[in-house]
Amino acid sequence: MRQTSATDLGDVFVTALVDGDTPRLVETLAPDVQMRALIPPGPIEVLGAEAVAGKFATWFGSAERLELMRSVSEQVADRLHVSYRLRVRRAGDPWNVVEQHLLCAHDGGRITALDLVCSGFRPEYAAS
Repeated sequence: MRQTSATDLGDVFVTALVDGDTPRLVETLAPDVQMRALIPPGPIEVLGAEAVAGKFATWFGSAERLELMRSVSEQVADRLHVSYRLRVRRAGDPWNVVEQHLLCAHDGGRITALDLVCSGFRPEYAAS
């Protein structure tokens, strides 16, 4: 299946997030982007590309290690669905897993609005 520019946008977003490349993450967002997110401990709203990218940096920027386990970027009618599962380890802490799903409005080149739901940082348990 051939990727569209929207799915390419989702892939660039995830790559920038995993690489900790905040300037590149900002480039994927429209200057006046609105993010609504349902996260533990509750809902938040963030406005503006710098503020939205900064919120992701607060969640993942302090990670000692960040590994992409899987990601999906696909068109759902006029929205872009982006999801990813990450393994995250902060200094002195055990591994955690976090999964986020985003449904994004976009203008083809940038995300103009995104609704996010997050699993929270869940302890990764060894398989028995």
